[in-house]
Amino acid sequence: MKQKKHLWRIGLMDPRNLAKEVHVYGYNFSWKTHLSLIVCSLLGMGAIGVVFHLNAVYFAVTVIAVVVMLPIFVLTMYKRMYEQKRFGDVTTYLEQMLYAYQKEGKVLSALKETAMIFDSGQMREHIDRAIAYIETGVSSTERGFTAEGLAIIEEAYECVKIHTVHDTLLSIDQHGGNVDGSIILLLEDLEVWKRRGYKLQAQKKQQHTDNIISIIVATALCAIALYVIDGMRDLFPSVAVSTSIMKLPLIQLTSFVFLLWELWVLARSFRSMSSDWLQSGEIKDTEYLLHCYDKIRDYDVMTEKKKSLLWSSPFLIAAVIVFLMHRRGIALLLLVVGMICLFQHRMTRKLAMEDVTNALYAAMPQWMIQMALLLQHNNVQVSIAKSIQSAPEILRPELQLLQERLSEHPESLAAYTDFCKDYDVPEAQSLMKMLHSIAEAGTGNANLQITNMLQRVQEMQQLSDQRQDESSRFKMQMVFLYPVFGATVKLLIDLTLGSVYMMSMLGNMGGV
Repeated sequence: MKQKKHLWRIGLMDPRNLAKEVHVYGYNFSWKTHLSLIVCSLLGMGAIGVVFHLNAVYFAVTVIAVVVMLPIFVLTMYKRMYEQKRFGDVTTYLEQMLYAYQKEGKVLSALKETAMIFDSGQMREHIDRAIAYIETGVSSTERGFTAEGLAIIEEAYECVKIHTVHDTLLSIDQHGGNVDGSIILLLEDLEVWKRRGYKLQAQKKQQHTDNIISIIVATALCAIALYVIDGMRDLFPSVAVSTSIMKLPLIQLTSFVFLLWELWVLARSFRSMSSDWLQSGEIKDTEYLLHCYDKIRDYDVMTEKKKSLLWSSPFLIAAVIVFLMHRRGIALLLLVVGMICLFQHRMTRKLAMEDVTNALYAAMPQWMIQMALLLQHNNVQVSIAKSIQSAPEILRPELQLLQERLSEHPESLAAYTDFCKDYDVPEAQSLMKMLHSIAEAGTGNANLQITNMLQRVQEMQQLSDQRQDESSRFKMQMVFLYPVFGATVKLLIDLTLGSVYMMSMLGNMGGV
């Protein structure tokens, strides 16, 4: 079941709509619980508003912001539980499906056995639909009715692991091969993925707790600083000061903005907890990735330099003119914009290269598993040709180039090692050398090489998953710094105004 990308919508302000949305995740949310959360949130924000002495307008807007963000906090709590259950269902399905196929040797029989371990629920519903479709024996595309039936489950969960397992089982059905070896490899990879998924979510939960502590500490620190500065009035009893520093318009504004900032950070931290467990890291759109691939392939240094120079020239010329007019601040700004335009071709290429490299890194293991199965009954060139159609889309251009090179120079090592040569995927070069070795040995004497290749595939899959997890953890850790940044800006403003305030009181003393 696909979930809406944005958790918050205006309709969720209605408790009935919020309860319906929670029910979609398989849970109940009563109006009494909703009312209790609203009361607790208002009391908490009311106390903070009193501490910061917010005026009526700022206080009202802050309270409204809390009420508006409350649905996000509620939905993320239930969505996290929902995603955890989905993750558990998928891992159970994949494990049982592999064991059942190893025993039964047929996809339909394996699906029926797997369905028996699930009670009523989404996973059981999708499996039953897939079984019913396959049993019709009628296909609407060239993929065949078995692949189309399995696609019902794939579309419901959009998990790379499900695609890999299904593609492997379909490939075994079509081409045969070492069933036990392939399934053992998939089971080992699945176990690593499952442990890593639970570990990553535990780390996110701990980081979320750290983010809340960071918000509380930052808010308390800013409040204490304000009271300390305001208490400085007592050091000058001879000076009559009727206005508290907390009542100054700029202090009121900074307190208001700071509290809104902290609410936004809290909402961001909550939302990071509701990410899809079945997808590690950020998944780029295939069309975007192919566009980046074409852009890198057709990249011409001199042409791009000329374009960048053309775009930057107006800003650089304007910077010189403005500088001669003694407008140094504006000149510096124009110079910065001009330099960004001058080197934009390098920056955009670097970003595109990074995205494509990550996509290739993630796609390679899935393709190599298919190759390992095909190689058991075909030579290397035939296996590559057969694998292109079912390979991940980002790999297909490179595979087509590889096929062309092999048709011209079938025994050349360079024809293999030129695969993905423009990208930082060192494992690809190693795997290509292994394929060249298998091609030289022939399929009849290649069992050892295929076994080694499968081990390398598993290692590469784990490295790919680790790269995505590191990116996800880094984004979560960055949220921890947001409250610190907000508190730093506010403290700088408050201390500056406090210093001015103190100097004013000292001036009044001198005039008395």
